[in-house]
Amino acid sequence: MRYPEHSLLVVGMAKPSREDAIYSTHGEFYISLVLCRETGEILDMGCNTIVGVTAEFVRQLLVGKRLPEDLPTLEREIRARYFALTQKPLVAALKDASNRFCAARGQ
Repeated sequence: MRYPEHSLLVVGMAKPSREDAIYSTHGEFYISLVLCRETGEILDMGCNTIVGVTAEFVRQLLVGKRLPEDLPTLEREIRARYFALTQKPLVAALKDASNRFCAARGQ
């Protein structure tokens, strides 16, 4: 996939619990977001989950949403639909990515 010139990539990270396979494999949970610079719309994403279906589920939750304004809605949806050890790290990584996006835009 080619990304438009007005897009940018931000990465958010968080610590998973020691019980999660991501901790033993990667040490940290990462989420990479391709965002529209002007609107904050999430165009694409990837994360270092162990199972592919998990990353695809997260993709369906996030793509098309906007940061930072949709962050509260995304957090509620994750807490209501995403039941994995990485639920809290996913929310934390999204918040981290949102902060990095705002910093990149000079906000």
